[in-house]
Amino acid sequence: MSRENVEVVRAIYRAFARRDREALVADLDPSIRIYDRPFHPDASVYEGPEGFLRFSETDWEAFEQVVYEPQDFIVNGAYVVVPIKQSGTGKSSALGIEEGIVNVWKLRRGKCVELRIFSTIEEAMEALGPPHSD
Repeated sequence: MSRENVEVVRAIYRAFARRDREALVADLDPSIRIYDRPFHPDASVYEGPEGFLRFSETDWEAFEQVVYEPQDFIVNGAYVVVPIKQSGTGKSSALGIEEGIVNVWKLRRGKCVELRIFSTIEEAMEALGPPHSD
């Protein structure tokens, strides 16, 4: 199942890059919860596919162009940990940003049920605890 989970997550990043809303939510469970970085100034929790779209649109609205470039896909049981290089240009400021973030996806029966966002791989792995078996 781990290879299939990675492919599901890859498809989500491809859909995000195309801003394809329909494809973006195709592999989400209706009960998905999205948790922003705990220490982010505007940290929020989003629920359901509609919440996932609202979450995605915050980046699309803030940046002229935003790119999430996955650096790796690390399988840990039902989780797929994805270190990302995020870059973009602000719409209002025209300033370029580049930062590393980590997405932790939890999947069940081929659907994403949770997304947690962290600032570092260490934070993400600590939150997961010991490796999980599938």
